[in-house]
Amino acid sequence: MATRSYSEQTIKQLFGSTAGRCCFPGCGKNVIHAQTRRSSTAITGDIAHIKAFSANGPRADVDLDIKTRNSFENLLLLCAACHRLVDGQPEEYTDDVLLAIKNKHLDWIASRLEREMNDISFAELDLICKRIISSSIAESTALLATPPAEKLALNGLGMRTEKKIRLGLMQAPQVSLFLTNMATHVDADFPARLVAGFRMEYQRWWEEGLRGDDLFLLIEMFATGGAQDFEKQAAGLAVIAHLFQVCDLFEAA
Repeated sequence: MATRSYSEQTIKQLFGSTAGRCCFPGCGKNVIHAQTRRSSTAITGDIAHIKAFSANGPRADVDLDIKTRNSFENLLLLCAACHRLVDGQPEEYTDDVLLAIKNKHLDWIASRLEREMNDISFAELDLICKRIISSSIAESTALLATPPAEKLALNGLGMRTEKKIRLGLMQAPQVSLFLTNMATHVDADFPARLVAGFRMEYQRWWEEGLRGDDLFLLIEMFATGGAQDFEKQAAGLAVIAHLFQVCDLFEAA
């Protein structure tokens, strides 16, 4: 019997892209509750299927194979109550309606990131970068800016990712200044160790066969550590966008 099993990649994509919140309009409940001194992290959300997992479930499509049914594209993060609602009224919540709900939620996430991007400080950048840096040092590169459009096309990155990168590049000067400051006053190898940390994660998913938007989303998750705080998410995106532009992330022409 087929099982509802999801890869590490899929779970990270789903919880990361939704900021750990229920996607249902007007709900937006936080479904990830951080660990406390006495308790571990608690997940109160459900992984819902847009097209049903089972052949006789709501919005079933018997032509879909199991891998596709359990893929990120066919999944929606909901709180338990909203999950019961959409599966209890499949005539109201068709697969097209649920896909639109998912996309609207992702657009809302993007708008929140845009709002926070203008307020990024060295404090947020420091938190993000110190979590990522590796003990190893990356090869020296020229760190020269490359046209984003050229690199986006080369890596098969779509419109949603392009928008994120362009948003993150708003703070590229701030990230560059932060890295220069760290290299000058704290650790001369700080930028190279930051690049090494990113490259190791990039290589990990590259070897798993990830490419394009799927790979970018996992790198974004890595940068933020799965943080639900939009300030940290914006800071992580700014660091990624800067390194994307200077050729240290993703394939360069």
